[in-house]
Amino acid sequence: MFSTFDLEFPWIGLGAAVVLTVLLLATDALRGDRVLSRWKDPVWLAWLAVVMYLVHIFEEYGIAANGARHAFPESLCTTLGQGAYPDCAIPTEFYLFVNIGLTWVVAVLCALFARRYVMMGFAFYSLVVVNCCFHIVPTLVTGTYNPGMLTSVVMFLPASVWVGNVFLKHREPALGVGRLLGIVGVGLVVNGSLPLTLNLFLNDVIPAAVLDLLQLVNAGLIVLVGALLQRSLSRSRATAATTGDRVGT
Repeated sequence: MFSTFDLEFPWIGLGAAVVLTVLLLATDALRGDRVLSRWKDPVWLAWLAVVMYLVHIFEEYGIAANGARHAFPESLCTTLGQGAYPDCAIPTEFYLFVNIGLTWVVAVLCALFARRYVMMGFAFYSLVVVNCCFHIVPTLVTGTYNPGMLTSVVMFLPASVWVGNVFLKHREPALGVGRLLGIVGVGLVVNGSLPLTLNLFLNDVIPAAVLDLLQLVNAGLIVLVGALLQRSLSRSRATAATTGDRVGT
């Protein structure tokens, strides 16, 4: 059922993004390692991902670059041939389950956990990297704007390149190409599951309640994979330390 919160949540997110931007650029409150440049600090970069995604959601659900309001739901309903939003077959709360679960919960959890677990500082970039491609590639193919494309080009693309570079050059510990591929892989799964679960719903395979619940499970995959990659990293470090001790003796 459509509610005013469907229209309000991107504005709330934009307000939070403004506050977080001030904290990121004007204070050290969101830094994990003050010796490192903030642009190389996994904790700071994790909070940057939160800010970028909140702004991205505003372009999709607040005011798009072409001036359209709440443009992404309308675009999705039209693309799938389900009529005009909010009267199309896709439940209006679906968009809230997707975006609140991913950005307000998972992205923030990743940033909080990044202070102790370095892989969590990069985990949410799984969504940034892949969603960037999901917006830019259709524009290159069709030559038309889609809601979210501007922030993908201006924010997601340069951030993805920079953070990938930081990840690969990170030392003590070295993170490795394999773990970077793991991050990209979970981004593909999370993004790819959205149309999959929608098609299951539209073909009467699953009810709306299950569709909504699956979006929360889907979002949780980012935290799960981040934790698994952190566990892998910890084991690698322990093995390396043990090997070093043996060589030393």
